[in-house]
Amino acid sequence: MRYFTGGAQYGGHKMRLIDTFKPNRLSQIVGNRAAIDRIERAVDQNDGFGGLVIMLTGKTGNGKTLIADLIADMIDGELYRPDCTKDAETAVFIDQMKQDISTRFMFSAQSVYILDEADKLSPDNIAKLKTTIDAIDRKRQQNLPCHVTVIFTSAKKKEQLSDAQKKHWDELTTRCIRCEVGVTSDELNAYFAKMTRGKVKDMSRRLSARYTVLSMRAAWDYIDEHDIGITG
Repeated sequence: MRYFTGGAQYGGHKMRLIDTFKPNRLSQIVGNRAAIDRIERAVDQNDGFGGLVIMLTGKTGNGKTLIADLIADMIDGELYRPDCTKDAETAVFIDQMKQDISTRFMFSAQSVYILDEADKLSPDNIAKLKTTIDAIDRKRQQNLPCHVTVIFTSAKKKEQLSDAQKKHWDELTTRCIRCEVGVTSDELNAYFAKMTRGKVKDMSRRLSARYTVLSMRAAWDYIDEHDIGITG
């Protein structure tokens, strides 16, 4: 058994505990079983041919980006991460997606596009993505390999978007495998009670007094701040 405390590995190497205990496969994610089971089935059924379009939603700090990265690892393709706040850059990547959809062949490597904070996409780029996803869907309907997987993440609800974004948002999300990412109070409490060997049995209550969002990130920050020992 290894023992870690207060953001420092036993032996003196400073690191954040959230990074030390970062999951390296989907099965290690706390909670989210329905979402993860759905994703794993989709990747297995996909069998390397691409054509997956996934939307991960949920509050900040519960692992949307981590899950997107782990999906990309499972697919083992060429990874692209357009910055959704940069309209021109994102538009170039969307054009590249379209080209990949039409030109990749049977034994081509997959392209995986992760669009973090998709709620920051411009209305024009959301509209372009709808037509791009339709091209992916046509390939799947024809049982043809697509070799392109697109993963969106968003912490915002539709009502938090601009009116111009809302016009396209539903049409975008209905084209995706939608998975809500989050952790329950019971899951959070059970996980950290185990990791602290019973020293912290009520993590959700402790967090609710200090944070507006109940999340894994907030819980790990609490552990680091209070120099609480973790076993692993």
